[in-house]
Amino acid sequence: MSAPAQARRTLLGRAVLVAVGAGAVVLGAQSMEPAPTPAPRAAAAVSSAPAAPVTPLAAESDLVDASVSTGLRPVTRALGAVVAGRQSWVRIPWTTDAPVCSVAVTVTADGADVGYPVNTGGYSSFYRQDRLAASVHDYTAVRFLVPAFSAAKVVTADVTASYTTTSGAGTASTAGATGKAGTAARASTPPCVGTSVTRTYRVTLPVQPPSAAPAAALADPAAATASSAD
Repeated sequence: MSAPAQARRTLLGRAVLVAVGAGAVVLGAQSMEPAPTPAPRAAAAVSSAPAAPVTPLAAESDLVDASVSTGLRPVTRALGAVVAGRQSWVRIPWTTDAPVCSVAVTVTADGADVGYPVNTGGYSSFYRQDRLAASVHDYTAVRFLVPAFSAAKVVTADVTASYTTTSGAGTASTAGATGKAGTAARASTPPCVGTSVTRTYRVTLPVQPPSAAPAAALADPAAATASSAD
C-alpha cells in the first residue's frame, strides 16, 4: 500500500473512533440525567383519639361461678348500657345473705377506661355507706369510658368486691335513719370485725353508639336518687 493511502486509512480510522467516542459520551450524558421527581404522596390521616386501654381480665380460676348464691354478690351480671365516646356511670346492684362491712369494689374492663366516685377515689362502695345488712339491696357506681371509635358491641368487665363478713351484731344498715337519730346511729356503728373476703365476678355491658345516648346525660352518681333498701 502506498504511503498516501496508508495515511488516508489511518486518518479515517481515527475519525470513526472519535465519532463513536462522541456518541458514547452523548449517550452517557443522556443516561445519567436524574430521574423525574415523583409527585408527593398525601400523608396518611392519623387519628388523634386515644387507643383503647388494655386491662387484663382475671383468670377463669379466680372468678366466682354464676351458680354461687351466697355472700355478697351482684343481683345481675348483665349491667346497664354504656355510650361510646361518653363517660357512662353504671350502677352495679348488690345483695348479700350475711352482713358485710368495709366493702370496696374495683373493676377492670376490656376496651374501656374505668373510674370511681370522687369521694372514694380508687374504688367504689355503696351509695349510703360501706356496709350492707343481710337481705338488703344497694349499689356501687362505676364510670366506664369506651372510646368513640370502638366497634365493640359489648364490654366485658371483672368486678372485684373486697369486704368483711361479720357475725351480724351491729351491722344493720342505718340507711333509713334520718335527722338526729340517723346521726347517732352512724356515730355508734361498731368497728368492722370479721372474716376478710375477696370475690371477682365477670359482668357484661352493652355498648351503644353516641347517637343512641339518652336525652338525659348519665350523671355522676352523687346526684342520683337513692335506690330502695328493701
